[in-house]
Amino acid sequence: MKENPLGKKIKYYNKYDPSILYFISRKEQRKKNNIYLTMNGYDIWNAYELSWLDENGKPEVRIARVIYSCNSEYIVESKSLKLYLNSFSMMRFKNEQEIIEIIKKDLKDNIKTDYFNIKLCKHNQSYEYSKIKNKHCIDNLKINTQIYNYDRSLLKVKKSKKKNVIRITNLLKTNCPITGQPDWGTLYINYKSENIIDDEFLLKYIVSFRNENDYHENCCERIYSDIFNIINPDFLIIRCFYTRRGGIEINPVRFTKNFNHISFNYHFWRQ
Repeated sequence: MKENPLGKKIKYYNKYDPSILYFISRKEQRKKNNIYLTMNGYDIWNAYELSWLDENGKPEVRIARVIYSCNSEYIVESKSLKLYLNSFSMMRFKNEQEIIEIIKKDLKDNIKTDYFNIKLCKHNQSYEYSKIKNKHCIDNLKINTQIYNYDRSLLKVKKSKKKNVIRITNLLKTNCPITGQPDWGTLYINYKSENIIDDEFLLKYIVSFRNENDYHENCCERIYSDIFNIINPDFLIIRCFYTRRGGIEINPVRFTKNFNHISFNYHFWRQ
């Protein structure tokens, strides 16, 4: 079986080679985390290190935005994707559509998904940056905690009239499960329920991920599952906006079936 390239000294390739890609089973990851909840969503990848040569040998650069369903059989491992995209750097192509078709085939065929989208963005196709309203941000709450290992029991709810709740925190930190390197993120939560999560306990719960070693997608799904199970929502949306590492940022989003409008085109301030 092919080895995960994370945490290993790997040479960079300057000749296109799809065998560099490494894929991880979602089913195995969810089994490890005891997640059996049905959910909808996408993994949104923004890769900032894509470059190739045009027919005359001049370099072209793009940001590659790759989006695929959370119900795919596999996810692509980020370091292998970085190496794969860098393998285009000395290759010549007629136009960007050639690149799109190659990447689409190599990823979609291996990820095994019903939804896959790729867009190559130029410098004048910027992202929308969303401002964080003070009333939604819970970072300034005064809390006392010494719990830095994942603990779902920290979540506490109170009964209320049904409300549409938005909460945002920039205090999400997890770690790579292979290298232990820190992953920093902004967490966006939106739900409607009569079971409202106490903000102080919500923040303590998020802080408890600080020493957690797991992939971005898994952390998003654990947060989604924990909150869903405690609030029984009319709808729930969880978005994790991780900052880039290795030239790639991963922004998983999970939501209930009765919610289907997701913008793929905005960031928060640290991205």
